[in-house]
This record gives sequence, C-alpha cells and structure tokens, in this order.
Amino acid sequence: MKFSKRFSLLLSALLLFCSFSFIGADKSYVGKWKGKDKGDIGFLTLTKHNYATFEFDGEIMGGKSYNHQGITAALKYRVNTKKSPATIDFIIWDKKKAIEVGRLRGIFKMSSNLQMQMAINFSGSNHRPKDFSIDSITFLRESE
Repeated sequence: MKFSKRFSLLLSALLLFCSFSFIGADKSYVGKWKGKDKGDIGFLTLTKHNYATFEFDGEIMGGKSYNHQGITAALKYRVNTKKSPATIDFIIWDKKKAIEVGRLRGIFKMSSNLQMQMAINFSGSNHRPKDFSIDSITFLRESE
C-alpha cells in the first residue's frame, strides 16, 4: 500500500513537472519585434500558430494570406531550438496548390526575453548563415 501511494505521488509530481516545463517551452520568440536594418525600421511578428509577418515602410508581407508574386500565399515559420544557434525557416506556401514555393533560412538567438538577434539568408539559396557576423538584425520585443 505504501509503495503504491509513493509511486502515485512520484508519478503525479513527475507529470506536473513535465507539464510545466513544456508550457511556453522554446516559445519566447513568439510576439511582435521591432528591428533596424540598414537604417530602416521594420517589424517581424511571429504568431503562436507559426505564421510570420514582415512589415517595412508600411508594406506588409506574410501572415495567413497575402499576395506573393501573383499567388495567394501564407508565410509560415519553423524553428529548431535544439540547435545552437537556433534555426528558423520562413516558408512561403502557395495556398491554392498547397505547395512550398520558397524558403528563407536563418538563425536566431534570444539575448533575453526582450531581445532577439537574427541572421537570414535573403538570396534564395539553400545556405543558412553560420553566425551573426553578416547582416544580422537585433530585434526588440514590441508585444507578445
């Protein structure tokens, strides 16, 4: 009887610990971010549903539905926080044909909950930046 109570208590504590460790795990990057790239102020929004939106000079690219070179597209993102630095892919998805039509590869690191550094390859090649030495942008959190 004592063993089953102890086992039950241990199992409950383990489940509780695991559930708290997964709440919000690796999601500190979700939110609206403000960055400066070559003197221009821009915004990046990463939603909890894995949609991304870029906004520069009042122009918005991305989100659940937008016009991308004449097609109705969505801009999604995928992260891997198990790598160091963490990787991020911005995936342009043709909504009508349900196929990927483009991908931007990048890396990021969270300096704090309010600051994120990111480097993205905008050339369209399969190359992912290895570090933050070229064309990296520091983003400051605007909102969650």
